[in-house]
Amino acid sequence: MDQTRMNAIIVDGGKGPPEALKWVDTDRPVPADGQLLIRVRAAGVNRPDLLQRRGLYPPPPGAPETLGLEAAGEAVNDAGRWRAGDRITALLGGGGYAEYAVVDARHALPLPAGLSFEDAAALPETVFTVFANVFEHGRLAAGETLLVHGANSGIGVTAIQMGKAAGARVVGTCRARRGPRL
Repeated sequence: MDQTRMNAIIVDGGKGPPEALKWVDTDRPVPADGQLLIRVRAAGVNRPDLLQRRGLYPPPPGAPETLGLEAAGEAVNDAGRWRAGDRITALLGGGGYAEYAVVDARHALPLPAGLSFEDAAALPETVFTVFANVFEHGRLAAGETLLVHGANSGIGVTAIQMGKAAGARVVGTCRARRGPRL
């Protein structure tokens, strides 16, 4: 088996409908200092992935053309606090829809005990977003009230769960009409 190659999903033509997704043979990424190479076991699918596929949400500079902002799997190399073989989930700049992906080691989380790779792959985008905004910047504390707009979205549902777990009173709002089809 060629250790420099892998399979990945790309968007044929750079953007398009679901049918534009193609399974291709491509170069396996090589981690730089401070990066983990992940053997991907599952990838999350979220709104930014759908928007990127349509060409409406540009990936960050230097990100791979492969879609996928969330992944779960095993670390292949040692980086930061991680050791090869560690079970992790990570927030990526792209590349999760592949057999291997690279990520800044600081953007990985340990796979929660008892959680499958499939379930863990759906955590990073929402958990990191809520944690950064509600707890780091907003400094939510037990006994306070958290108002969650868009409570029926992935971020909203996660904010409700994390707020309640932190001992906050949570109030949510959502709109009745459905948004655009992605």
